[in-house]
Amino acid sequence: MSEKISVSKSFQKHLIINTLLLFVIAGCSSASPTPISLTPTLTSVPVISATIQPPTSSPTSTPTCPQIASNIKFIPPETNNDIANTILNFLNSGGDPDEINSYYSQFQSKTLDILAADLNEDGLNEIIVAGALPLELNSPGEGVIYIFGCKQASYEIEKQFDSQNLSSAKILRTENLLVDYPQQVFIQYRPIAGWASYILAIGYLKGDWQIVFESSDLFPELVVFDQDNDGNKEISIHSITTATQGPQRLMISAFKWDGEQYTLISNQLMSGTTRIEYLDDAQRALDQGDVSMAIAYYDRAAHDSNLGNFASRDEVANQQVNLAGNYQISFALFRLYTLWSSVHAFDKASSTIEELEEQFLVNMPGNEFLQAAKIFEQNTVQGKSPKEACTAVASFLTQNYPDLNIHIGDWGASVVWYAQINELCLFR
Repeated sequence: MSEKISVSKSFQKHLIINTLLLFVIAGCSSASPTPISLTPTLTSVPVISATIQPPTSSPTSTPTCPQIASNIKFIPPETNNDIANTILNFLNSGGDPDEINSYYSQFQSKTLDILAADLNEDGLNEIIVAGALPLELNSPGEGVIYIFGCKQASYEIEKQFDSQNLSSAKILRTENLLVDYPQQVFIQYRPIAGWASYILAIGYLKGDWQIVFESSDLFPELVVFDQDNDGNKEISIHSITTATQGPQRLMISAFKWDGEQYTLISNQLMSGTTRIEYLDDAQRALDQGDVSMAIAYYDRAAHDSNLGNFASRDEVANQQVNLAGNYQISFALFRLYTLWSSVHAFDKASSTIEELEEQFLVNMPGNEFLQAAKIFEQNTVQGKSPKEACTAVASFLTQNYPDLNIHIGDWGASVVWYAQINELCLFR
């Protein structure tokens, strides 16, 4: 009996379990897809239809730039106020930046220049616009630099730099100046008045567009190199000292990155070809307290027969340009004599005054400085200081040759100028 009960209970148990399984299977098949199987199936992975398009924009979508369409024509604006919107509308319509350059290049003075370059390393080109914003063609206007960047398939103004009145603008090139930042763009422009040109570099630093370099020089040429191999390039500007009256002398200005901006570290004049350039070098050396270099420059000015004689403005006005050489050589010998005396090199001083006596006889142009040298000598022999001796020299020249600084005076811009008689003797 107990066996039957046991069998019966077992049968009932199996019947209940099977019934429950059938119920669960039936219920699941009506409410969900095919149940997960532990064995692999041949069911293929669904493919997303090509007709389903992803969202056109989202906070994380990658910005894009308008596609260039070759049939878009650039139409220049009529007023300065329209320049930014005109260029933006042109670019956002698919206009080619080269079309803008082609338009402004046809005129003698290019008042606007444009360049596409990736300056912030986001993979998209910024559009750099530098211009004089002409109200009329070939007419100067107010300077401006725009940086246009791509934002969600269209360009927007990211930065604007305003400047003084300009007559022309030119984007020179891009250059990777700094090891820790993306490349920069060099821009050159000229003001309405004067001969100088401005060169500046703009880049994306510390999350903003900044002017990292700016310089103003006469007919500048840009040279960029990493002189000290620290990864940051130095900038040199080769220019001239004057564009008008006066000798045009090559000058090299060097700038170095200090972590925030480029600063001037040296300003070097190249060797001159005229006597007054060495007189200028000598005075600069004296102003810096370098007597040895001053002596070397005066010696070159006095003895180098290959140097030209550049007449002063007053000599030109008085038709005395033929006297320039005599006065410049005698002045150089006079200054050389007083310097040798001041450093107690009496043999050198004696030989120098002998040169003055041999070359500049009485009543000869330049003899004035021989007389000045002898007065200086007399005072120092009497125990007077160089300053006291120069006071006596100035008094003598003022009384007897009040117009002497016509010849040792104004040689033009960027050259030493002795406007007063008492400046001719260097110890004052």
